[in-house]
Amino acid sequence: MKPLWRTAIILTAIAGVTIIAILIFQKTNQQSIALTEEWAATQVIDGDSITVRQTDGSQMSVELCGIDAPELEQGKAPGQALAYEAKQKLLKLVAAADNQLMIIPVGKDLKGLTVAEVMAYGKGEADISFQEELLKDGLAKTLKSGVVCPNQLGFEKAEEIAIAIQLRLV
Repeated sequence: MKPLWRTAIILTAIAGVTIIAILIFQKTNQQSIALTEEWAATQVIDGDSITVRQTDGSQMSVELCGIDAPELEQGKAPGQALAYEAKQKLLKLVAAADNQLMIIPVGKDLKGLTVAEVMAYGKGEADISFQEELLKDGLAKTLKSGVVCPNQLGFEKAEEIAIAIQLRLV
């Protein structure tokens, strides 16, 4: 009978450790999921700013973290064509996502606006990072200061790709 008791104790201990491991995994996994929020885009302000709304009606303005696109200004200022093209690219990305965006808040800017990574679910592929798409097309540049984005290295690689392509075209 003694070996049976030992086996029962060992199995109980293994089951307990397994349950604890599952609970820890679920808790840590839920925290990372909670950081991503799903929003509907209501307006594209410029090449790196959008307004989004949740189903409860709450709205916020979002600055795309880690990048800077030319600002739209009145008149024919230098860079206006690029600013317009960046806004058009962001509009196309939002439309392709049926206005359903994943917002990953990372901080606030000096104006109090939410700074976030903005992504959309890819159709049969990886999620689409709006920042990377703008950078790869040469419509934005990475920011070296301010709030650091979780995918900052990916943004820098996307910018390097755009620069390499431009150099090959010259």
